[in-house]
Amino acid sequence: MKKIDSHLHVWAHEPQAYPYRPGQDPPTARGDAEFLLDLMDKSDIAGSLIVQPIVHGFDHSYVDDTLGRWPDRFVGMCLVDPQAHDPVGMLDELVGRGYRGVRFNPALWREDELMNGDVGQALYKRAGELGITVGFLISPQNFEEVETLAAVYPETNAIVDHFGHCVPSPESAVAPEFERLIAMARYPKLHVKLSEFPRASNQEFPYFDMFDWVHRLIDAYSADRLMWGTDFPFIVEQAGYDKGWEIAERIQPAIDPALFDMILGGTCERLFGPWG
Repeated sequence: MKKIDSHLHVWAHEPQAYPYRPGQDPPTARGDAEFLLDLMDKSDIAGSLIVQPIVHGFDHSYVDDTLGRWPDRFVGMCLVDPQAHDPVGMLDELVGRGYRGVRFNPALWREDELMNGDVGQALYKRAGELGITVGFLISPQNFEEVETLAAVYPETNAIVDHFGHCVPSPESAVAPEFERLIAMARYPKLHVKLSEFPRASNQEFPYFDMFDWVHRLIDAYSADRLMWGTDFPFIVEQAGYDKGWEIAERIQPAIDPALFDMILGGTCERLFGPWG
């Protein structure tokens, strides 16, 4: 089984060489690529999808250099400024540099704009034309925006990160936000990342309260529309990088091995191309 980490970030600790975005405090967690590679090797992880971190804003130079040094281990998802003069042109330029996905973060849009407005629709449409995947860093309050984009441009592949930031009820009550995420499976090009377990769960490792959600997502989306991500470097302090993968092994009832292969690597390679 080839394991691909579908969600993580890397950042430099040399702001003179790799500037942080204006107003950004230096990150406290170690997030350099060398550290990540050491952890990946210890956990037998073949490759990772690097999502451009907000730490560096729209300056992709550190991720550029990381992709260039280890092209067999890493694929990149870029971050476009939706307030730029020409966001679509910025996307074209970054894809020309080798990025295979683009992240939508609603916090970066103008205060009076939504992701399903003119800028978001132009970017989403262009992503589909370029054959790259959109990744959504969203909360349930943004689900309607995602649904609009998925309905208007049904050929664009997209991913909802981190369970859509839905959170299980401590009392095991029905979570309406999660039910809506389940219903969004009707958009065939929409995918979900099984990631950020420590932040979503109300429990300690291995986050038992998330296991039912994993199985419900498999039933709704199928395994080939789900992917596993650790959310490095945050996972290191929350549980440990190796524990980020051990969660998958602890899930009960156990996931069918063929489905497991898709979730732990196959889906990511289907969307972003092969690693190695």
